[in-house]
Amino acid sequence: AGFEVQVRGHVDQLEQVLINLLVNARDALLARREADREFQPWIALEAERDAQHVRLWVEDNGGGIDPRLLERIFEPFFTTKPVGVGTGLGLSVSYGIVENMGGRLSVSNSANGARFCIELPIMPQGPLRDPTQAAT
Repeated sequence: AGFEVQVRGHVDQLEQVLINLLVNARDALLARREADREFQPWIALEAERDAQHVRLWVEDNGGGIDPRLLERIFEPFFTTKPVGVGTGLGLSVSYGIVENMGGRLSVSNSANGARFCIELPIMPQGPLRDPTQAAT
């Protein structure tokens, strides 16, 4: 991404959210390739920041989510996967993790597929202390 920021929360929980989004994208892409062997799947990860927030985007070209289901996608036990495949808890848990970090998890459809955004507030950086100087 070309930049470093600090956010509030646990790195393993943020990793869990990213892995969940990537696994969901992979599942959508595999399902689409089952129907069309010529399909060329891709997943894109992007990061951007402004003065207050960092945004992590996970996008795929799996065709997107039915617009009628978009508003329900973060509900517990809601899944678009076949019976016995998904628990419907992944996105709900991910939503809670991001919310606990003071952020927001959202989704929209792009031209190619689903586009998830993790938006997190950047922690303000305190003055840097030189460890070689004695405290006064």
